[in-house]
Amino acid sequence: MNYWDLKMMKIINYVLIVFLFMALPKCIVNASGVETTQTPEATNETVSETKYEIKTSKKSKKKKITTVTISAAGDCTLGVDSRFNSTFNEYYNQKGSIYFLKKVKKVFAKDDLTIVNFEGTLTNSYARANKQYTFKGPAKHVKILKKGSVEVVTLANNHTSDYGSQGLIDTKNTLKNNKIKYCYNSTIAYKKIKGVKVAFIGFSQLAGVSESQVDSAIKEAKKKKAKIIIMNIHWGEERVYYPTGRQTYLGRYAIRAGADLVLGHHPHVLQGVEKYKGRYIVYSLGNFCFGGNVNPQDKDTMIFQQTFYIKNGKLLKKNDAKIIPCSLSGKTYTNDFQPRILTGSSKKRVLNRMRTFSRGMNVSIKDSGAVK
Repeated sequence: MNYWDLKMMKIINYVLIVFLFMALPKCIVNASGVETTQTPEATNETVSETKYEIKTSKKSKKKKITTVTISAAGDCTLGVDSRFNSTFNEYYNQKGSIYFLKKVKKVFAKDDLTIVNFEGTLTNSYARANKQYTFKGPAKHVKILKKGSVEVVTLANNHTSDYGSQGLIDTKNTLKNNKIKYCYNSTIAYKKIKGVKVAFIGFSQLAGVSESQVDSAIKEAKKKKAKIIIMNIHWGEERVYYPTGRQTYLGRYAIRAGADLVLGHHPHVLQGVEKYKGRYIVYSLGNFCFGGNVNPQDKDTMIFQQTFYIKNGKLLKKNDAKIIPCSLSGKTYTNDFQPRILTGSSKKRVLNRMRTFSRGMNVSIKDSGAVK
């Protein structure tokens, strides 16, 4: 073997050694601290995957905000006082249950929950109370609520017992059978929305609700882990546009006791909205789908809608509420029992009225209806 053959052999051996060295696995330590053996190509892949896993872990720890949107409307009397007329019942027989809330269902179906004041009874009882007006409808009228996307009602009002204890029992049973929750005095309605427990409480000032009753109900709702507490109170004077001193006192008291929203009924007309300690008091929602009067003089009404924000299991103090101006009838000269959303100049007029009613109540009402 001559000199050049030896030289070529050394070169070949050197190349083989370098190739074998590069092919040997390298010992690396991954991001978790565990020693692993990988080729150079695998090393880059492993590091990339580890970084991805770390990022995913961090994202999973972030708590998202849950929103709960609740719509509230006023007095719904789904029947008549037969001593005066049977018009509402005739509308039902002619047009069916879907007719009555058809024009507002797009709002009620889009929200997370809708509550109204159910003012009257669903019963066949003839044990009429001795009073000026007594309202009742047949059990089938509950379909108006069901098909209109109303999930909760308050029964705390002065017409719940228009047909005695039997009328009240029949009404409760009909609501239960149709999976519509009700609140009434010590009976609190609970609904779970997107994992958030909401409590609905209902009292009537006309029946002499006390501060201790308000306290007890709110404490009970908190004990049951409710994150949002909504208080309904039947109060005030009929056809009066401004709250009484008792309304103001009791509404603010409920907020201080822990209510997150107070909804008022009974005056049959709209009253103002107050912001107190970062929470809203709606003093009167007025009439809505109201079979008790074939031609109310004031047909203005509204839907009050609020979105609540929950983060890490806590309710945030974020104001996101609005007024949706409505009329309880599509006709100015009569009640067709079909509330509808107002637009244009009619919407502006109702919002201007609400600004007047809410003057001095620490709120501003935008042209959009937003309440700040």
